[in-house]
Amino acid sequence: MVKKVLSILAWIVTAGGLIALFVAARENYLDTPVRSVNLSIERSTDSGFVKSKAVLADIGTLSNNAKIGTVNMEGIRKQLKANPWIESSSTYIDLDAIMNVSIKEYEPVMRIFDKDGTSAYVTAEGILLPTSMGYTPHVLIASGNYTFDNEHLGRQLCDTIEADRNILNTLKVLEAIERNESLKNSIGQLYCNARNEFEIVAKGIPSRIVLGSTDNLDDKLRRLEIFINQKAGSAELSGFKKIDLQYKNQIVCTKR
Repeated sequence: MVKKVLSILAWIVTAGGLIALFVAARENYLDTPVRSVNLSIERSTDSGFVKSKAVLADIGTLSNNAKIGTVNMEGIRKQLKANPWIESSSTYIDLDAIMNVSIKEYEPVMRIFDKDGTSAYVTAEGILLPTSMGYTPHVLIASGNYTFDNEHLGRQLCDTIEADRNILNTLKVLEAIERNESLKNSIGQLYCNARNEFEIVAKGIPSRIVLGSTDNLDDKLRRLEIFINQKAGSAELSGFKKIDLQYKNQIVCTKR
């Protein structure tokens, strides 16, 4: 009986000692100054909207001996979340007192100019991003019958809004262009007219190329590809004012 009591007491003392050591280690950790900030940005290009210096400045004086226990981690996360070009982020301080900040940046696939000349970028998922004075990605340009404001920026578009539907339909056109290996590097610009129909501008072709609606896009682009290949090197190609792909199984051309 005495041995059992002594054994229980020994376990209690050991557990108490471990708890005391844990509390002391935790207090020591929280009282340790942050040594540095390790920032990583995930994106497909070397540069982008998110600038390392700006992020470090937003985080504040963490690299200037701020104690771990005084760092407002939730405030930092909210600050990063408020950045319209950041898709997601994670932040933690490791046992070496180094703050690790990982950021995933949105990747735009197109720049859209509305009827008033205001522009915004859009991702493949249909999220509008503001432009930046510090970075201009090389993406397809679309202009014409679009309407958006600051309330649209940084959120996913809703297809119940007519203006947004035009942008979503433009993304469908872009996806079809990307599927056509022959044409995707030749299309320089998209235009959405007042009837919400689409036109494209191809490099080296002065004609208006009319796609119309988003119906049968792959077929329309395939016919355009065949047409361009047949007329390549011919002066006839530059003599057309309009190349219309809206009609089934045919291309209607209007001469200048």
